[in-house]
Parts: sequence; structure tokens; C-alpha cells
Amino acid sequence: MIGTYAAALAVCVASLAIGQAVIALCGRDRWSWASAPVGLAILGAVCWATVRMPGDGEISAIVVLVLVALSLVYLQGKGIWREALTGWPVLVVAAFGASLPFIVEGHFGILGTSFNPDMSQHLLAADQLAHGNSGQLIRQGYPLGPHSIVVALNKGLDIGLVKGFSGLSVAVVVLAPLTALAAFRERPWILRAAAALAVGLAYVVASYFAQGAFKE
Repeated sequence: MIGTYAAALAVCVASLAIGQAVIALCGRDRWSWASAPVGLAILGAVCWATVRMPGDGEISAIVVLVLVALSLVYLQGKGIWREALTGWPVLVVAAFGASLPFIVEGHFGILGTSFNPDMSQHLLAADQLAHGNSGQLIRQGYPLGPHSIVVALNKGLDIGLVKGFSGLSVAVVVLAPLTALAAFRERPWILRAAAALAVGLAYVVASYFAQGAFKE
């Protein structure tokens, strides 16, 4: 459980920090919830670019840590964190919602193994990435950005690939409603939070999450 939530927290912090720094560099001087998808996209691209370097993912973990540190330093003193902290109720509720499949299963780990055995291939692809190998999914052009993030999480937090995938799944479910907050900026806070959660935790997201099909 601790490994899963540690991985989820790491992805959320990295995505929000890196994404907001990039948005600030583009000239926006206030907090933007678009930082969540922007940062996650950059995180996936950075990990993909570095994951096959020597060290079984160690370089990816170091590069991400440096980027997060630089982002936080750059954002220091810009007065944008107060608005960012207003998202904590949405974050807490979304994290609880993301935890429900694990609560129902009675354990943290691979979900949906009775009808969705795809995770075996994802674990194999992540392990191949960590060792600099080119597996079948890579040759087929399969999108392996998420797998690269998991490899970096595994090396940086020493939690294993399974917990890395679980943590990434939780993080995505949390970042989705945080992103939706941007669409309801002018609404009263309670309505805004409820609408963001409804958008972010829509049935399609919940059903794919229950299947363990994080990639969708």
C-alpha cells in the first residue's frame, strides 16, 4: 500500500510542478490546473527519452528529480501555490475513489487479472525498457511512455514494477479531476469541485481503471 501511494504522490507532484513551470515559462503568472496533463505528458516524454540509458532506469529517476527541483525553485516566490492548495478536497476524494478497486479486491497490486491478462505484457515491456532491450511492444510502435514512468518510479523509490503501475493508475485518476477544475474556474467552489469530480471520475475512466487498463 505504501509503495503504491508513494508512487502516486511522486507522479502527481512531478506532473504539477513540471507542468506549472512550463506554463509559467510561457508567460502565465497564475496557477493553471492544465499543469497536470502538461506535466504528465512531459514526464512521459522525459522518461521515454532516458529510460534505456545505462542504470536500469536510474538516469530517468535522476533527471525527473532534477526537473522537479528546478521547477519548484523557479516557481518559488511567484505566489501561485495558494490557489493550487484549494484543490486538496478534490485530490482527497479522487484518491479515495481511485482506491476503491483495491479496497474491493482486498489488496494492492494488479487489478482485473481474471479477465484482463494484459498486465503481464506491460510488466515484461517495462522490464525490457529498464535493461535497454527492444521487446515486441517496442517494435510494434506501442506507446510505452507510461511504462517508462514506471521504470523511473521503480528505480527512484525501490517499490517494484507492480506497485509502480498501480501508483501511476491512482495518479492518473487523481490528476484527471484536478485538470477538470480549470473548466469551472468561475463557479462557486462546492459546485466546481463536484463538477470536476464528476468529469474526472466518469464511468469510462472508472471501468478502465477497474480493468487495470491504465493505458486507455
